[in-house]
Amino acid sequence: MKRKLCLCLVVFISLQSAQQTSAQANKKGSFSINFGPEMTFPEASFRKTHNIGYGGSFKAEYTFGKHGSVTVNSGFSVFSGRTYFENLSSLPTNYKTLMAIPVKAGGRYYFGRFYFFGEAGLVFLSKYANSTNTTLSIGAGDKIKLGNNFLDVSLRQETWLTSSKNFNMAVLRVAYEITW
Repeated sequence: MKRKLCLCLVVFISLQSAQQTSAQANKKGSFSINFGPEMTFPEASFRKTHNIGYGGSFKAEYTFGKHGSVTVNSGFSVFSGRTYFENLSSLPTNYKTLMAIPVKAGGRYYFGRFYFFGEAGLVFLSKYANSTNTTLSIGAGDKIKLGNNFLDVSLRQETWLTSSKNFNMAVLRVAYEITW
């Protein structure tokens, strides 16, 4: 999965170099909201227990400088459980569906329309694991101009820190952004 993340970062950088790097995505002092679907790809032991997840998210962003902004976001993710065999002589283990609602705050650093970001917050898990845990994520994205607005495409590596095990995943997000 880390190879896929690196490949996607190279694609984002290539897209960015094709755009004008002097054009800033959002002006200083601007506010924007974006919303859109997400696909989540579980990694390591999380992949053994759950399938690819889907969901959506909503993000608010305030641009305070030429290169910097702060974000607040929330959304939901749903992962269907897998049937997992430890070995051929054992009975299968059926895992329940996992539902998650993350609430995070973070920051972005822009290079033109291309950006890197980091976020931290809480994730509320239900069904498979009923708990509230810390979540951390880092990633990169690009804003593609659509008329007066943008299409915000990003890829992030996210971890949910739980007491029993960590849930690691790669998340692809495509969102429509409106700016004031």
